[in-house]
Amino acid sequence: MAGEWIPIDCNLGTKPEVLELVDDTGVPVEAVVYRLIQLWSWAALNTADGTIRGTPRRLASVAGGDEAFWLAVERVGWLTFVNGSVVIEGWDKRFSQGAKARALAARRQDSYRSRSRNGAPSPEEKRGEEKREEEYLPAAPVPTSKPPKASGSPAASPVSWDADAGWQGIADRDRQEWAVAYPGAVLEQELAKATAWLRANPKRAGRRNWRSFLVRWLCKTQNQGGSNREPGNRPGTGPAPVPAERRKFFRSDAGKNMTDAEHQAWRDAQRQPQEAR
Repeated sequence: MAGEWIPIDCNLGTKPEVLELVDDTGVPVEAVVYRLIQLWSWAALNTADGTIRGTPRRLASVAGGDEAFWLAVERVGWLTFVNGSVVIEGWDKRFSQGAKARALAARRQDSYRSRSRNGAPSPEEKRGEEKREEEYLPAAPVPTSKPPKASGSPAASPVSWDADAGWQGIADRDRQEWAVAYPGAVLEQELAKATAWLRANPKRAGRRNWRSFLVRWLCKTQNQGGSNREPGNRPGTGPAPVPAERRKFFRSDAGKNMTDAEHQAWRDAQRQPQEAR
C-alpha cells in the first residue's frame, strides 16, 4: 500500500554537503544521512511549501543530533532558520507534490522506453498494469434472490387445500415418494383426516406451504404407528411381553414376592393343615 514518500538520491552519502557535515561535526556519514532523511520526512508530513515552525533544538528532538549539528546543516545551505521557522531549501524542486508528480512521470517514461526497446514491460510496469486492472475489474455480482434451480431437477407442483375442493396439486410422483417414506400411513385415509381436522379448526387453516403441512402430518402418523395402529398403543412403545407365570405378584407372610405358581403352591401348603384336621 503506497504511503507518503520523498525522493532521495542514491549518492546522498557521497554528496559534497554530506561530506562537509561529516568533517565539521565529526558525526559518521550514516548518522548524517539518517538525520537528514528524518528531517525531510517530518517536513513532508507537516508542510506544503517547505516552511515549518521550528528551531535547532526542535530539530534535534525530532530528527536526532544537537543544535550544533543543525546549525552546520544551515551552513552547507540545505535549510535556513528564520524568525522561529525552518525553511527547507529547494523544496519546490525536490519535495513538493509537483516534484513527486514529475518524478513519477519520468519513471513512467523510462518504463515506456525500456519496453519499447526490449519489447516487454518492466517489472514495475507489470505491477502498475496489474494494479490498474484490479481497479477497473467489475465487482462480483451480489445475489439478490435465490439461484434458479437446475434444469435437470423439475420443480415440485404446488399443493393446495380448500374447504370446498379439498386437496389439489398432489401428483403421482408425490404419492410414490410419500408411500416409500411413510409406509404405515394410508394416504387417502390421512388426507381425509387432515381435511376433517382443518374444517374443525378453520382459524388454523390459513396456511401457505401445504406440502410441508402434509409431510409433517404423514411423518407424525408414521411415528405413531401408522394409520391402522391399535388405539392407545404405538409400535415399539408398548409394554414388553411378560410370561404368564410372572404377570402377577403376591406377598407372603414373610414379605416375599411370589409369582402365580409360587403363590398357588403357598396356598396349597396353607390348605393341607386345615384338611388334615
